Amino acid sequence: MQYGYFDQKAHEYVITRPDTPTPWINYIGSGKYGGIVSNTGGGYSFHKDPRNRRLTRYRYNNVPMDRPGRYIYIRDVATGEYWNPGYQPVQRKLDSYSCRHGMGYTVLEGEYKAISSQVTYFVPDDMDFEIWLVKVKNLGHAPRSLQIFSYSEFCFWDAVKDQQNVDWVQQINQGRYEDGIITWHPHEYKNTCSFFATSEEINSYDTNLESFIGKYRSEANPIAVEMGACANSISYRMNGVGAFCIDVNLSPNEEREMIFILGFTENKASIRNDISKYLDVNEAKAAFSRLNKSWEEYINKVQVQTPDDDMNLFLNVWNQYQCKTTFNWSRFVSLYQLGLGRGMGIRDSAQDTLGVMHSIPSEARELIKKLIHCQYTDGRIYHLFFPLTGEGGFGDAPVKKFDWYSDDHLWLILAVNSYIKETGDFEFLNCSILYNDDTTEATVMEHLDNAMNFTYNHKGPNGLALAGRADWNDTLNLDVGKGIAESVFSSMLYCRAALEMVEIAKYMKLEQSVEKYTNMYEEMKKAINESSWDGEWYKRAFDDEGNVLGSKENEFGKIFINSQSWAIISLIASKEKAKICLESVNKYLNTKYGIVSVYPAYKEFDESKGGITTYPPGAKENGGIFLHTNPWVMIAETIMGNGDMAYKYYEQILPARRNNDADLLEVEPYVYCQNVLGKEHPQFGIGRNSWLTGTSAWNYVAATQYILGIRPEYESLTVDPCIPSNWKGFKATREFRGCTYNIEVRNPDGVCRGVKRIIVDGVETDRIPIKPKGTTCDCLIIM
Repeated sequence: MQYGYFDQKAHEYVITRPDTPTPWINYIGSGKYGGIVSNTGGGYSFHKDPRNRRLTRYRYNNVPMDRPGRYIYIRDVATGEYWNPGYQPVQRKLDSYSCRHGMGYTVLEGEYKAISSQVTYFVPDDMDFEIWLVKVKNLGHAPRSLQIFSYSEFCFWDAVKDQQNVDWVQQINQGRYEDGIITWHPHEYKNTCSFFATSEEINSYDTNLESFIGKYRSEANPIAVEMGACANSISYRMNGVGAFCIDVNLSPNEEREMIFILGFTENKASIRNDISKYLDVNEAKAAFSRLNKSWEEYINKVQVQTPDDDMNLFLNVWNQYQCKTTFNWSRFVSLYQLGLGRGMGIRDSAQDTLGVMHSIPSEARELIKKLIHCQYTDGRIYHLFFPLTGEGGFGDAPVKKFDWYSDDHLWLILAVNSYIKETGDFEFLNCSILYNDDTTEATVMEHLDNAMNFTYNHKGPNGLALAGRADWNDTLNLDVGKGIAESVFSSMLYCRAALEMVEIAKYMKLEQSVEKYTNMYEEMKKAINESSWDGEWYKRAFDDEGNVLGSKENEFGKIFINSQSWAIISLIASKEKAKICLESVNKYLNTKYGIVSVYPAYKEFDESKGGITTYPPGAKENGGIFLHTNPWVMIAETIMGNGDMAYKYYEQILPARRNNDADLLEVEPYVYCQNVLGKEHPQFGIGRNSWLTGTSAWNYVAATQYILGIRPEYESLTVDPCIPSNWKGFKATREFRGCTYNIEVRNPDGVCRGVKRIIVDGVETDRIPIKPKGTTCDCLIIM
């Protein structure tokens, strides 16, 4: 069944019925003030940090689902009937409904008995508040008297304590009203507060949630709406709400627009001044236009025209949009990760920079600096951090002998080299950044060197990287106290990182460093090939007893995906072994919805393997389709020149391909999800954990840099496609260091890989040079 469609001209996904299988959400804000908005108005808001500065409340995994949210109620004074433009929470059947999710905004539209209504939610100009732009119109032939009610349920800023220390929280929070503004704050704070305001003259208000809802009622039937007036309540304790009642009289064909603003401030006295401009409808609309323009500028750094319309749709709009959202919030805050304990993942955020490096390299650099600051002086690193406080965190994997993950620190190297290639900013390597002790300082290059040294100094019996608490697979918890468990994946990632360090050192003419990292690479490459080749694939790990995982000798967990793709990405596999690895992936792991993480899945819990065996067969890391891993196989296929296979793997997980299959997929078809239930699960094909996933950045990298082959280098732009053999070519524009490159690729011989000629501005050459900022460059590539 289909629940919506892509409006390609407007860059929107339009949902045409409210009863989606799961809440289909969008994000507003740019990474400072943010919020989640569902297709029925559900969701919540936060400022900088959803754990430590939550503004509004949300009831997770709740029945009824997706409550509460940002609600507008419309009440007909004559009949007493009331409804919501977005269907929830009243659930009045509307005569028409739509939700339009765009880049940084959501519009809910509903019509009921000749009254049309529209609510647009967005954050203007990167401010510390959001706007609700409301429009109601009388489509009938008689005058109508209406009342508009707002609803925003406040949360104690510490979202964990809001759930766990109810007595204290409900005793200290205070709600006040003055001149069209409701404020909400703990008793001890005099200037800092959450607030809710309106542009309109009000009939009445409530700051106390219980007064607005009434006893033994819910958001579906608030007593204030039913009775046609708020109680002008002041909240001296209990729970808070931003609720206004506004009278609206409409002649036939007349419409009325109004503004509501929800936000946060550290200076209560400045609220009126800060929001006054945006309370004007025309100014709010101008801010909305600026928001749209800023997103257009963001996505226009890369635009493609391939023979695949869905690929174009995602690479030009939705994949880029999702990459920015994951960059903003890592895996911290969604409807699946609740913004409470997880924080911003170090490895996650480092990988997320890869998906936005082409468009916002300066912002990526600042995030990389924050990540580097999380490093210990011995080279390891926090597993996560909280953006408001800078506090480090350690994740959920059990701690036995070690308190670190074996891969986290190594991702810094890939992120830094990506930044340098995009910008040419080698001076960044000399930038001094403190370690997490806030005392010891080192250059970026020294931090990266220390990351390499940490893995070099922590090897196991086979000369492989010790596994620590886990590697990229957080659920593979092999350390049970002996401290000898080894990760083949982290060893391969270490090899990839060593090659990146060699590349940097060669360019900087650091001969001793080139020799050092080359030796590191060769030593680990040898150790992997001597210990971990299993005949048809590479083994995955060795546990704390020295037993192998990912081998033919295992009953379950015979073959894992990551040690096959990364054997090729790290260049440790010979051409023959690489070919066999990829054949094994297709034979044993591939399905119509994507490549599973391991096969066959583990059937029972096994303490020696940890969290992976807590999942039933076919779920998540235990034989599920963990989509983050799939683009690594795409990249491996392009390295081997297999454009047809790389594209096959790309299109089979492309969300737009499942727009007509939404009842099975269940999650949003306009963004990637983290996981899909695998072939060994009875509900094969269901997706979960949408939006905040490394799938987004890596699919963007796999598609643009490896399938289309457009990659930045230190002194040039490479275009080396690996495309389906039936493509006749493609076109792209790529802004690189201020120059706009107009790229056309022609494939007259129907090959997957191989560039015969490069013609730049009409002149044949052997590479595409860096052109001056502000210029354009026409590039013709003949395969």
